[in-house]
Amino acid sequence: MATKVAYLAENLGQVDNAWNLSLSQFLLATGGNVGNLAFWHAARLLFDATDVQLISRDTRPSDVAADVEVVVIPAANFLHDGADLGRMADLIRALGRPVLILGLGAQAEKEDVPPKLKPGTLDFLREVGRLSPKILVRGQFTQDFCRSLGVENTTVLGCPSLLINPDQALGAKLEARIAALPQEGGPLAVHGACIKPALAGIERELVRLVRLNPGSAYIIQRPLELIKAAFGAELGTPAEVEYFARCAAFLGLGESGALTAFLRAHGEAPTSVSGWAHSLQRYSAGVNTRIHGTMMGVLAGLPSICICHDTRTRELAEQMQVPKLSPREFIEHRHSVRDMFAATGFSGKRFDAGRSEAAAGFLTAVEAVGLKPSRHLRRFLDA
Repeated sequence: MATKVAYLAENLGQVDNAWNLSLSQFLLATGGNVGNLAFWHAARLLFDATDVQLISRDTRPSDVAADVEVVVIPAANFLHDGADLGRMADLIRALGRPVLILGLGAQAEKEDVPPKLKPGTLDFLREVGRLSPKILVRGQFTQDFCRSLGVENTTVLGCPSLLINPDQALGAKLEARIAALPQEGGPLAVHGACIKPALAGIERELVRLVRLNPGSAYIIQRPLELIKAAFGAELGTPAEVEYFARCAAFLGLGESGALTAFLRAHGEAPTSVSGWAHSLQRYSAGVNTRIHGTMMGVLAGLPSICICHDTRTRELAEQMQVPKLSPREFIEHRHSVRDMFAATGFSGKRFDAGRSEAAAGFLTAVEAVGLKPSRHLRRFLDA
């Protein structure tokens, strides 16, 4: 079995000494989105290795240890219009090692308008296809998109964050907690701040829910300007000030001072997977437009809904069987958290069965590149 791995991530799910970094440095250490911590941590849980070298998209082949045997890539939404992965394609081609790529996704607003990949990203996809026994993609949309580009060796498995919590009865416990939700809601964990025009009404409702339910948290994965305001840091440039003012209007808070007050009262930005999951224990439910915020709630045993608004959130929520609503369904049931969850039709049995199937798929993929499946992964298949 291979024991030395090159691993594409800034860290393994924790920003070390986050307290001693500027907030710009902190967000950079998360790859620009705190949600990345979840799948960087999750993918590392799947295999045993004695030596893991972290690499980035800008790593040169000469910087990778000569005895590295496998390249592991927790991928997320790499396939989108703005990405240029040409340097990453050059790196994996130069290394020529087997590649384990997990959670690869194509990013688009609508299924009938797929992304237009830049040549470097298309080169990356084809190199990964050449060096991977199977490309593990997050959902059916991404699999169909890869096939349209001639890349056939894909398997749909969702995101490895599904397996962070090893409790094989997690779905049953979530279903029981959902059944016991009070009609009035209680303190909520809201992962929001998806600042895009089509979501203005949804995001304003999320802000309303936070303000309406005492003790609720507004957990920010990005953008930087909102994280800065939550921590009382000054906005550094006129562009940041202007963008923050636009966010205040977008979120229905009118002006920058009101948004600052809201974020100082409710805003949080996690620095580690462990701390994030631990902090979610004090809420009654989660309502989110962020898929990895939803997954962090789910793995912490917190009933959590994803409001699915693009191909990424739709295919992941569907594949992983987490509670989900369309924007229209959310607006229809927005006055009752209990009604929201009832409308999802969540099944703990289907969720737990899906996790077992995903674990079996991940185990096969780990073994196919010569890595040893971890004890954590094997536990899902021992029962």
